[in-house]
Amino acid sequence: MKEVKMTEKQNVFKELLKLKDNSYSPYSNFKVACLIYLNNNEIIKGVNVENAAYPATICAERTALSQVYSLGYKKEDIKSLELYTDSESLGSPCGVCRQVISELVNWTTPISIYNKNGFQLETNINELLPHAFEPAQLTK
Repeated sequence: MKEVKMTEKQNVFKELLKLKDNSYSPYSNFKVACLIYLNNNEIIKGVNVENAAYPATICAERTALSQVYSLGYKKEDIKSLELYTDSESLGSPCGVCRQVISELVNWTTPISIYNKNGFQLETNINELLPHAFEPAQLTK
């Protein structure tokens, strides 16, 4: 793992705290925010958007990644994924998001996780989802 610069993480944390207020989470009241930093210094934002039909809810990570690809970027363009969960303990991407991240983000791209207390962990999808289901497994 690379050295984590705390001043950078504090700035990202401030941005995530602002962004979380855009979350639409009237059922769980659990706000999640995601920033995706691209190599060209553009920042893509996402929040969780809940629905009364719970399976229709979309997580912040998938909201942001959908925008990345909608704008024409690919996994090679992603520098880092920064994730905030509105909790006291360490949160992390749900199983569905881990699977989506494994396909849409390079396996070594840094994923930083924050909670109400600030920066908590830097990891990557390879560490979060070992033995992921991969597209190659869909071929005969």
